[in-house]
Amino acid sequence: MPPLLRNGPRLAVVVALVATVSSACTIGSLDDSGAVADYPSRGLSILAPGSVGGGWDSRARGIGSALTSCKIIDEDVTVTNAPGAGGTIGLARMAGRKGDPYQLMTMDTVTMIGGAIQNHSPVKLSELTPVAGLTVSTSAIVVPARSPFHDLRSVLAAMRKDPKRTSWVGGSLGGPDHITVAALAKAEGISARKITYVPTGGGGEVLNLLLSGASKVGISTLTEVRPQIEAGKLRVLAVSGDKAPEGIDAPTLGALGYGDESVVSVGGVMAPPGLNDDEQRAIVRVVDRMRRTSCWKRALRQNDWKDVWVPGKKYGALIDQQQRQVGQALTSVGLGS
Repeated sequence: MPPLLRNGPRLAVVVALVATVSSACTIGSLDDSGAVADYPSRGLSILAPGSVGGGWDSRARGIGSALTSCKIIDEDVTVTNAPGAGGTIGLARMAGRKGDPYQLMTMDTVTMIGGAIQNHSPVKLSELTPVAGLTVSTSAIVVPARSPFHDLRSVLAAMRKDPKRTSWVGGSLGGPDHITVAALAKAEGISARKITYVPTGGGGEVLNLLLSGASKVGISTLTEVRPQIEAGKLRVLAVSGDKAPEGIDAPTLGALGYGDESVVSVGGVMAPPGLNDDEQRAIVRVVDRMRRTSCWKRALRQNDWKDVWVPGKKYGALIDQQQRQVGQALTSVGLGS
C-alpha cells in the first residue's frame, strides 16, 4: 500500500489499510455479544453530507437499499442530504443528534477530515461514533472529449507553463481530490498555492464545469463520471489503484510514475456521539449483515467500489490516525491553515 503523499509527511496507514484492503476477510465476523438484540425496532435515517448523485449519496442509498431489499431489516430507511462546506454541514448536524442510534451518516475519512480542517469546523469526525469502513473508491482524472489534452503528462506540462490557467475541478476543498492535485503539482515542482482548483459538492457539478469550459481538467470518483465517459463526453487520462477497472481504457497513476500522489480514503458509516458500546455493536452487527448480501455486492460493482471491512473501534483508530496525518499533509502541500 503506497503512502498517501510521496513528498510530504508519510501518510501511509500501512497496518490498518493493508489489513483491510488487501486482506479484509482476515478481520473476521463481528463479536455481537452484548449488542442490543432488537435493533432496529424503528426506521433508520441515513444522512449523506453531499449532493444527490455524489459518492456519499450513492453510498447512503446503496446501504439503505441493501438493508431493505435483501431483508436485513423490516423497518424503513430514509436518506436525506445536507451538502456543503466539505461535508461539515452534515457533520455538525450529526453531532447534534447525540445519543440517537437510529441516525447514521455516510462519509469518507480523508474527504471529511480535510473538509473539516479547511472549513475550520468546530466538530471533528473523531467525535462521532464509528460504525464501519466499507469501501475504497477508484478516482479518475478526466477532460472533455474535445480537450487538447490526451494524456496526463500534457496536462502537467501545461501546469508547469501556466498553473493558474490549467484549472482543475474536483471534490471538496482539502479532500482527497484536492490533495491529489496539489501533490501532482508539487511532484512537478509547482507550488500548490499557484494551482487553480474549483471544489464542488459532487454529483453533476464536475461535468457541468468541464463541459462549460470553466475548468480544464477534472478529478472525481469513477462512479460519478463513468456515464459521461461511456457516453463519449469525457475522456479518462488516468485512474487510481493498482489496475484500471473493467471497461476503462486508461493507465493508472502508478504506471505513470505518480502512484504515491493518490490518496487512500476509506468510505464508511458513522453514528452520532454519545452511544454506548452495546448500541455501537448493534449498529455494526446490522451493517456487517448488510455488507454480505447480494444487494450490497451489486452496489459495489455498480459504483466501482473496492470492498473493505473496518468495523467499530478499528475504524475509529484509523480516523484518529488520519486526523493527525491529513493536517500535516495539507500543510506540506500548501493547503493547511
